[in-house]
Amino acid sequence: MKFNDIVIGIAFMLIGALAVFQARTFPAMPGQMVGPSTFPTIIGCGFLIGGAILIAKYMLAGKATPLLVANQGWLKKKRVLGFLLLILGSLVFAIWIEEIGFVPGGIILALALLWLEGYRQPLILGCAALFVVVVYYLLSQQLNVPLPAGSFI
Repeated sequence: MKFNDIVIGIAFMLIGALAVFQARTFPAMPGQMVGPSTFPTIIGCGFLIGGAILIAKYMLAGKATPLLVANQGWLKKKRVLGFLLLILGSLVFAIWIEEIGFVPGGIILALALLWLEGYRQPLILGCAALFVVVVYYLLSQQLNVPLPAGSFI
């Protein structure tokens, strides 16, 4: 499935605007210039700029293309199942992250998605698990972002 650059640009700009406006509601950190809203604001601005660039490039190219081109690869049952499991897995992870914990939930989600896509080599699965652990370490230890450990640990 291929989306037109205008569709992707608009989606990027909407996500960026949402991130910037949501970040404005975060409380300030006393005594610090950088607070909880800094990173989401930077990312949101990046999305806004990237979306504007995509739209501008499309407009300057001057060629009309359809907004959406669906190819047969996306219509296969495996792809549809993978997409639905991605949405379902992400929702389960978001809803029960406090009980499951970031590391176990992240590893389960990453391994399930890789397994579904056919990546079953132990090295790839191990790298996915290691990636989740490294992200947890960087966020919780280096950036002091409180992440749930879960009931199982």
